[in-house]
Amino acid sequence: MNTAYKKECWLALIAFAVVTLLTHVYPVYFLFPGLTEIHWFGFPAHYLLTMVVGWLVLLPLYWLYIEASEKIDSEIQQMSATAAQLKDAEAYEAAAKQDA
Repeated sequence: MNTAYKKECWLALIAFAVVTLLTHVYPVYFLFPGLTEIHWFGFPAHYLLTMVVGWLVLLPLYWLYIEASEKIDSEIQQMSATAAQLKDAEAYEAAAKQDA
């Protein structure tokens, strides 16, 4: 069961890192100052790139994160149900031994 929790923690950390890198794209404009001089559709390129990266790229990534997280959660739930059944079986056996 610990491996499922570890997978969930790693998934959350990786998702946090990806979201942080994609939402904090402003250092790119310091590395490539020419991007602030280009205009697309009448907007400065750095505004448009920030909007595109911030919304159009992150939404599919969030969807993938949710799908992966749901799979891990169902794995955890399945393991918990199995553990509860084993515990109930052990309690039943212990009660049967006391009655005998």
